[in-house]
Amino acid sequence: MHWQSPVSIWRLMTCMGHVLNDLNFECFEEPMPQSPKYAAYEELRERLPLSLAAGEAVDGRASAKELIDRRAMDIIQPDVSLCGGFAEALFIAEMAALSGVRVIPHCWGADILIAATVQLLSLLPDPHWGSPSDTPLLELDQSENPWRNGLAKGAFPLQDGMIHVPTGPGLGIAVDEQMVKNVSV
Repeated sequence: MHWQSPVSIWRLMTCMGHVLNDLNFECFEEPMPQSPKYAAYEELRERLPLSLAAGEAVDGRASAKELIDRRAMDIIQPDVSLCGGFAEALFIAEMAALSGVRVIPHCWGADILIAATVQLLSLLPDPHWGSPSDTPLLELDQSENPWRNGLAKGAFPLQDGMIHVPTGPGLGIAVDEQMVKNVSV
């Protein structure tokens, strides 16, 4: 097995960042390992011509504050299912905004997480602050995933690239109880 040296990986990430910028990408998401504590992200951020997005693994306000204070990214991506829930994600978003860091929540999973993230986006004080768009951005997993597309009934139809905030009770979705029974062990 051939291992790349840290220097060659660094050069690769910097070069890829320039290519992505030339292709008009919005950002470069987590190009290096998350651990330990997103090491060297602030140095890479300084070298990139486009925004660096990171922070999907933050587990609360303390770890988010450390990344924000280090200027380790331009866009922080708290995951409502990992960072401590809605209150913690909102605290992180406010802390980020006060520090000039954009927020695009991380969302990679099933209907329930998508519903939670859409609800979170609707609660952010200014979800498109610093964004080139008037609407908040939602990371939406499009890989093949039976859990994502079947766990909630009639959830999240895309209309002109937009998802509307569900208005039902709770997260606004109805869980397909039969699917849950079918896959329970």
